[in-house]
Amino acid sequence: MRDFAVKRLPREHCFAMHNFGEEPEPLPIPSELNSDYTDEPFANCTRCGESLKDFPGGFQISKAWKKGECVFEYALCDHCRTQLMEEFSQESKKRLAQFQDEHVNLESGLTHCSVCGTAKHAGNEAEFVLTGVCEGDRLLHGLMVCGKCGEGTQKLLSQHTKDTWRRFREDNFPGPPGDEVFDLDPISPIKVLV
Repeated sequence: MRDFAVKRLPREHCFAMHNFGEEPEPLPIPSELNSDYTDEPFANCTRCGESLKDFPGGFQISKAWKKGECVFEYALCDHCRTQLMEEFSQESKKRLAQFQDEHVNLESGLTHCSVCGTAKHAGNEAEFVLTGVCEGDRLLHGLMVCGKCGEGTQKLLSQHTKDTWRRFREDNFPGPPGDEVFDLDPISPIKVLV
C-alpha cells in the first residue's frame, strides 16, 4: 500500500496530494487530460479565466465520456473549486465523505474505476469520468469513475447541492447538451479533491 501525503499550501483551503510511494515526483499531466476541444493542455480556469500553469494551489481537471466521446470537460483553479465545494450542503459533504471512506480506492488511478475497480475499457467503458488534481504541468493525483458508479453517487446529493451544480453548469456551459451528461461529473464524490 502506498503512502499519500496532503500538504497544506500557503492559502487556507489549498491542498496538494502527492504519492510518495514508488515515484519520486509527480508525473506529467497525461494527454488524456488535455482539452478535447483544443487538443492542448488546459490553460485557463473554466470559471474565472485565471491562468492555471502557475496558479498557487494547483487545479482540477474533469472530463466526462459517453459512448467513447468526450462530452463535457472543465478545469477549475483551486480557488474556484473550493468556492464551488463550499456552496455544497453539509449533508452532501458528509454523505460523500462517508462514501469515499467506505467505497473509494484512491490508488486506482486513471485506468480503473475507483469505486468498483472496472477497467476503463472493459464492461462499462461507454460512460466514465476522469479527474486529475494538478499543479503546473504535473499530475498530483488522478482517478476514474465509471458511469454506473457516478450515477450511484448522485443519489447522495441533497437538492441544494444538485441546484448548486446546475447553476455551475448553466453559468459556464449554456445550452445543450442535457443534464444527463453533466451528472456524471465526480467533483462531488471525492473528498480528497474537495
